[in-house]
Amino acid sequence: MRILVVDDKFESRWVIAGWLSALLDAVAVESAASGDEALAAIEAKRPDLVLAAHPMAGMDGIELARRIAARANPPVVAVMTDKGGPDFAAACAAVGAHLSLEKRHLQARLLGFLQERFSLRVAPGARG
Repeated sequence: MRILVVDDKFESRWVIAGWLSALLDAVAVESAASGDEALAAIEAKRPDLVLAAHPMAGMDGIELARRIAARANPPVVAVMTDKGGPDFAAACAAVGAHLSLEKRHLQARLLGFLQERFSLRVAPGARG
């Protein structure tokens, strides 16, 4: 499985990519620093999941999700934010995102989603 982490903050990309790689078996994690970089990476790498931050400088996660959903055979998209809520979840769903997440609950919710949607397993000895 291939996952693309999109966030304009280097530290966030690094942390999220690191724990995804450490916790999940058979996962390749790439990252992109912007929506435009993500669209190019989607074309080149064909990820199974795009995990996009909202907001970001330039194209935000919701706009990125909208553009991805408009493509033929789009990957699964999850949009993460610092502070979500019903309005954020509705905005994400309206543009075709499969999941909206608050970063403070990211690990538990995303791992559960990945295990359910893609039948992924947590790596032996890994802790969430």
